[in-house]
Amino acid sequence: MAELAEHLVRLMRESVNASMEAAVRFQQQTWQMVDELMQRGVVAKEEGKRLLDEWTRRTEAFQNRMEEKHRQWEEGLRAGLGRYLPPSRKDLEELHRKLDRLMTNIQAISKKRPKRRAAERKAGKSKAKAGRKRK
Repeated sequence: MAELAEHLVRLMRESVNASMEAAVRFQQQTWQMVDELMQRGVVAKEEGKRLLDEWTRRTEAFQNRMEEKHRQWEEGLRAGLGRYLPPSRKDLEELHRKLDRLMTNIQAISKKRPKRRAAERKAGKSKAKAGRKRK
């Protein structure tokens, strides 16, 4: 199951990277096209700069949204599949450390409490019974 999750995450990461590459290539082609239009005099330099700045802003916003969506999807996948995956070695080691601390605490507490001997317990019961018989 862990292999499946890793495979899905890798595929998603590759598809996001391919989308980002396509966006960067498209952005480069757009810059070349606007630059060519400015050189021909079809578009004023100020207008060309404004178009490039706007395109850059939109591309960066798109990339940021894509990265955030990918991160959310990956976290959701790991969390969803995590319920079905066996615990990792790290998780087991942490659990063992916690159990060792609990056992140490239990042993410390049991040493602090005085142990009542069986004879003392019987004597305590007989005293309690004697107190009830009084009239």
